[in-house]
Amino acid sequence: MSLDAKKKIVVHCRNIIKTYGTGASRVFALRGADLDVYEGELLMLVGPSGCGKTTFISILTALLKEDSGVCEVLGKDINALTLEQKVLFRRESIGFVFQLFNLLPALTAQENVAVPLLIQGKDRKTALKEAKTVLDSMGLGERIGALPSELSGGQQQRVAIARALVHHPKLIVCDEPTSSLDHESGQMVMKLLRNIADKEKTTLIVVTHDDRIYHFADRMAYMEDGRIIKSEMMQTGKETTK
Repeated sequence: MSLDAKKKIVVHCRNIIKTYGTGASRVFALRGADLDVYEGELLMLVGPSGCGKTTFISILTALLKEDSGVCEVLGKDINALTLEQKVLFRRESIGFVFQLFNLLPALTAQENVAVPLLIQGKDRKTALKEAKTVLDSMGLGERIGALPSELSGGQQQRVAIARALVHHPKLIVCDEPTSSLDHESGQMVMKLLRNIADKEKTTLIVVTHDDRIYHFADRMAYMEDGRIIKSEMMQTGKETTK
């Protein structure tokens, strides 16, 4: 994907500041972070541990409140939303993929994927049917009745991606989605995410330390000491220093 043409901005963050603690124990997690992310883009957010990546994505997904700055996601001012509106916003518009999968151990793959739809109020039969359709598309049609403990790591992560995708969110945020997977499983997971961005025009933000998957990105955003210090287009090699 090229960002040379005018693209719709999905995430717009400016001068985001976030601190923890008070007085002498006050610590800056974010020191004026700026970032735009575009529709259909697969952006990877990278940087050393403790640089603010998790805090940043927690703010743009309305899980955490910034101290100051502007954060607009899918046209909404996150700061202006009430707690109830934030819950509804996440439920309808954002999908999450986690490093440790976070699947419910007592539910089958199909039931795990159906959970977001049930939360939205869909009846169980419809939710399970839609969950099966997504799992089929990911090559897991024969494993819909398996519990998480009966699936490999790569299969569990694909179920987690199906769960994030089933309600058709406009933004999917992935926190270290491949770091606990072997090379083959990690590449398969990233191919799925890449396909989602390309075909669905879904925007993906992937927080990662895994340099084995960098080539799947449209753009890399590098964090250091609570700031985005530069972004780099992966396909063109064009680098922009902020």
